[in-house]
Amino acid sequence: MLVAKILKLLLPSQLYDQARLFYNQFLRKSSCREVVPDLEDWDVFLNDPRIDPRLATMLQAYKESQSEEMASIYWAILSRKNVKQLLDQGYENFKQTVALNYFTWLLCSKDPQERFLIDNLPKTSVAKAKKMASSSPMHPCFTTEQSLHYNYINYLLWDYVERTVGKKIINDLNEPQEGNPPSIKLNGKEISQDLANSILEYLSITQGLPEIRNINSIIELGAGYGRTAYVFLRLLPHLKYVIVDIPPALYISERYLSSQFPNYNIFKFRPFHSFSQVSDEFYDSQIAFLMPNQLPLIPAKTADIFLAIDCLHEMQPRQIRQYFEMFDTLSQYFYLKCWKKTKIPYDNISLTQEDYPFLTHWQNLFFRDCRVQNTYFEAMFHIRGSREDGRPGTGSKRGSSCENA
Repeated sequence: MLVAKILKLLLPSQLYDQARLFYNQFLRKSSCREVVPDLEDWDVFLNDPRIDPRLATMLQAYKESQSEEMASIYWAILSRKNVKQLLDQGYENFKQTVALNYFTWLLCSKDPQERFLIDNLPKTSVAKAKKMASSSPMHPCFTTEQSLHYNYINYLLWDYVERTVGKKIINDLNEPQEGNPPSIKLNGKEISQDLANSILEYLSITQGLPEIRNINSIIELGAGYGRTAYVFLRLLPHLKYVIVDIPPALYISERYLSSQFPNYNIFKFRPFHSFSQVSDEFYDSQIAFLMPNQLPLIPAKTADIFLAIDCLHEMQPRQIRQYFEMFDTLSQYFYLKCWKKTKIPYDNISLTQEDYPFLTHWQNLFFRDCRVQNTYFEAMFHIRGSREDGRPGTGSKRGSSCENA
């Protein structure tokens, strides 16, 4: 670990990435390596009679583009698994199937998230949550045990959100029933884990900004089915929101958000080779959908904020560096949420919160442990000026950790 830190300081960034990749691929013990399964060709899914034509269009474009080069082996595998789940169990159930590969958690007992909630809530709230969970409906795609524990965590989480955020923000928010969510009722409101976590992200991001009223546009990388976008667009309906993802997530989020916001102008995903081909439609839209290979085509400073929630830690260092260059070019502020320490499956690369290539001219607004998911960190930066030497720096000075209460 000490050697890696010294090499990071001494070597140019690209050379450091190559050295690290060489070490992980060839020098670590073979027992640490995971065998990469054979990847099904996209034609297997494209020829399936059950596939939605819109999803087929996206998969074909993805196959022909360079977007898969900007995704890790892990996501090449997972995206195929997600397509199969959509074909087998339908879009109608995606919040109980595909969403489990995004940010919906089926937690085991004594998970760090459960411990956090128990430690930060009164004992009476914990007892009440257990009682309500046992009498709440089960979820058809979960086992009985999974449903009971999910409901229990959901009640705990919502209690924590109400105490942290306050009812003013969440009064008008309900979990949409599209996608068959594992939601439960509380005081006549449909609540879910995804809705609660998205509200906490909204709070962190908006509190980190000097003036939320000046924010008019957001780009989000790896948005899953659009849970965080849904909350932002409900609470700040003037926003323009751009989703950047790969299929089938891009397909799900496009279908889902188009349905939830039927009166918005939607720029649906389409291939283009020059921004001038789509500029009028893109600027007239309020919600837009792109693939990663299209990001370099859109104008600089298109967004006020760029979000990367629960996605960067699943990429190779060279891919992360590519995206950081885009964050720097395309936005005024940047927010990320990642595991504090993780291993990228199949690539055998470990990442810590020290490894992200934050640029030296970025002003750190906060850098802290996340609420609830305290094995994650969240950070926000103001992107000011431009790089002095054209190279990523070792990171800005961090803000203080957040309160856990």
